[in-house]
Amino acid sequence: MEQSALRRRDRRFLEAYLDTGDPEASALAAGCSQKRAKAAGERLLKEPEIQRELRQRLRDRPRVREVSSRDILAELCAIAFSDFTQYVRVEDGNVLVTDSRDLDYSQRAAIAGIKDTGKGVEIKLHDKQKALEILAKYLGLFEHTGEDGVLRVELSQLPGEWAE
Repeated sequence: MEQSALRRRDRRFLEAYLDTGDPEASALAAGCSQKRAKAAGERLLKEPEIQRELRQRLRDRPRVREVSSRDILAELCAIAFSDFTQYVRVEDGNVLVTDSRDLDYSQRAAIAGIKDTGKGVEIKLHDKQKALEILAKYLGLFEHTGEDGVLRVELSQLPGEWAE
């Protein structure tokens, strides 16, 4: 159903409901009186045209999730500590590609792209060096010393411990 098939009040209700999830507040935003807002919101939410439009809008709406610094660090670690041998191996001179169903989330996160070249499969991983650089900066591993431009690297953990 096209949005224009809804009445102006219904469109205002729908927009407010998509923002708030509250039928009463949405009815108020659509112009209903305070006295009738609760009943009107519940009634409007049950109207078939509004239900169809609401389902369509929710289906088309981009998915949003909360992202924490831990999520970002996990993705960077997946890239930084990826190992190409998890994706391909050479046996008797033949290159064998790992079935993508056998890859865990971290292994899949490190993949930038896969394509069939016509002569074989090309697997491209995200930039490992860049991910390591970002992690090193985040962890404060780089520290400039003196005016000579010498960079001192201080390791307080073993690299394998960073991925945990």
